Amino acid sequence: MSTDIGVGFDQDRWSRLALGSPLHDPEWIAIMMSRLPGKPYTVTVGDELGFVGVLVDDPEAYEAYNPYAILWRDPPVFDLTNPDGRRDKLAELGHLPEWTLPALALVVPGYLGDPAGKAATDVAVIGDCLNDVTRWARDKGLRGVHVLYTEGEAVGEAVAKLGGSTYPTTSRTVIPVWWADWDGYLLGLQPKRRREIERQARRIAEAGLELRRIDPVEFTDDILAGRAALLTRYGQTVDPVAERTRLTRLIQAFGDRLQCYGALIDGHAVASCVGLRHDRKLQILMSGATDRGHELPFAHFAGTFYAPIQDADRAGLDEIDYGIGHSAGKILRGGKPRTLSCHAIGTDPVAARRLAAAARLLTSHAC
Repeated sequence: MSTDIGVGFDQDRWSRLALGSPLHDPEWIAIMMSRLPGKPYTVTVGDELGFVGVLVDDPEAYEAYNPYAILWRDPPVFDLTNPDGRRDKLAELGHLPEWTLPALALVVPGYLGDPAGKAATDVAVIGDCLNDVTRWARDKGLRGVHVLYTEGEAVGEAVAKLGGSTYPTTSRTVIPVWWADWDGYLLGLQPKRRREIERQARRIAEAGLELRRIDPVEFTDDILAGRAALLTRYGQTVDPVAERTRLTRLIQAFGDRLQCYGALIDGHAVASCVGLRHDRKLQILMSGATDRGHELPFAHFAGTFYAPIQDADRAGLDEIDYGIGHSAGKILRGGKPRTLSCHAIGTDPVAARRLAAAARLLTSHAC
């Protein structure tokens, strides 16, 4: 079966694929695609397999979806055990943006590169698809094809057979739901972690914070205020109109499947998170804490972790996926990290050698 590569996100074609994650949901992708830094593409093999892609040509594009930044930037996008050693080797290699860009990055919003479709673990089907995409990219004058943030092994095996490179980047942290109530949650933690969580819970209660599920329509302004404040603290640019539009569309698209939680005081959610329910999994999509929430003890943790944990139980939920980054804090609360890999296929031998050299440096100094 041939590979179809089309400009834009084709929601109709994507809707025919079996979904492996809440982040594969066509409504989610359609709403959040504007977060990716470039022109979008849809890659499908009938109803067997699908990737979403974005053509990245700006070396200053958002780093976590930018193959050039991930492979070459110093300081590195993700933590390394020996960044100084990598820095020395990078200086020896030299690097220019045009060695890597323009490139097609295959990834959906939310940092997921594993494909959708019933052939999502079929190495042969994935390999044929990526081979077709690489030929297409070569004809378009692109320097490479990159699959960003995969958890399964199939993509890596397919990329290796095509002469590409695989390297570790970060981890996705998932909290398995073992409890029926808060006490059961605490009992499942290691003693040292349990004592720390109990200490934080006492401080949260002393601050007068109420933890509960919230209505995203009623608390839209608070959710957006917390989101904007958090992004600003991380040094990111905030587009208030775009953020409101995305949240409104998520509410309209998912209804009760959009589960939101907050830490409230004086009737306002000073910290909150937004999650998407998919079967027996809750995918946390975003979180935030207002300036007031940032000042209150452990308010951000209360809205992001403890409110969803108190609402969950093993009878109805298997896991809460907290995505990438800040893994230490997630592990403290019972999270299990799952290593994510990225993959690079050069469109010619020179590009392939350069991408492989950068990938080796990330592999040899990975945490």
